[in-house]
Amino acid sequence: MLLRCCLIFLLTLWPFGHSAAEAPALRIITVEEPPASFMGPGGQVDGFVVDMVKALQRQLKDQSPLELMPEGRAMLTAQQENNVLLFSFSRTAERESLYHWILPVLQKRWQIYVPAQSQQELHSLADLRKLSAVGVVRGDVRESYLVQLGFTNLVAVTGHQQNLQMLHSGRVQAIVADSLELAYVLHKQTGLQAAPKLAMTLRSSNVYLIMPKAADLQLVQRWQQAAKILQQRGELEQIAVQWQQRIQQEMQITVPRDGHILQF
Repeated sequence: MLLRCCLIFLLTLWPFGHSAAEAPALRIITVEEPPASFMGPGGQVDGFVVDMVKALQRQLKDQSPLELMPEGRAMLTAQQENNVLLFSFSRTAERESLYHWILPVLQKRWQIYVPAQSQQELHSLADLRKLSAVGVVRGDVRESYLVQLGFTNLVAVTGHQQNLQMLHSGRVQAIVADSLELAYVLHKQTGLQAAPKLAMTLRSSNVYLIMPKAADLQLVQRWQQAAKILQQRGELEQIAVQWQQRIQQEMQITVPRDGHILQF
C-alpha cells in the first residue's frame, strides 16, 4: 500500500518536471549591424530583424532579453552554449552543418569601399590583395571569406564605425561593408568629410536567424513553427514594409524587398 502511494505521488510530480524540460532557458544575441540590428538612441536594441524577433517572441510568449555584442563574441558564445538564438548571420557552406537555419530575414551584399577622393581602382580580388590594409569587422562573414582566401592584409575591428574612422584617417585603404550599413553609421556620425565610394562588389549572401546544432530540438522546432505562422499571417511582410518606409524616410534610400526579405 505504501509503495502504491509513493508511485502515485511521483506520477503527479512528473508532468511538472517534464514541462520544465520542454522550456529550456534561451539566450537571444544580436550584433551591431544597422538597420537590421543596432542600439537605438534610448538604449534599446532596435532594427528591422529585431522587430521580427520580437514578433516571434510574442507568438511564443518568450521574454528572453535581447543581448547586443560584437560578432566575434556572439559566435564564440554560440560555440560554448547550446540554447542560443543568433541574428543576423549569413548562410555559407562552412556554417551549413553547424546551425539550424530558423528563418531567412535579409540579403546582404559584400562590398568594398574606398575613400571618396581615392583614385584607387579595384576590379578583382587580386587588386584587393595589393592594398596595404583592408578594414573588416571581426567575426563578420566577409572577414571569414577573405581569411579563407589567404588574405594577410586585413585589419579587424569590432564594428563598422571603427572601420569608417580608420578609412578616413588613412589607416586602411579600403573597408568591407554594404551601402545600407554605411549609410546608417554615417547618419549617426558627425565630423566625417565625405561618404566613401563603392569600389567593388564581391558577392551577396542570404542572412538568417540561427541556433547551434546542439540546441534543444524542441526549442528549435518551436521557433521554426512560430516563424511559419507569422509568415502565413503576413506579419513578417508587414514588418518589412514598415522598415522599407522608415529607411526611405530617414535615409532617402529605396530598399528592394522580396516578401518579408529586405535586400541590403
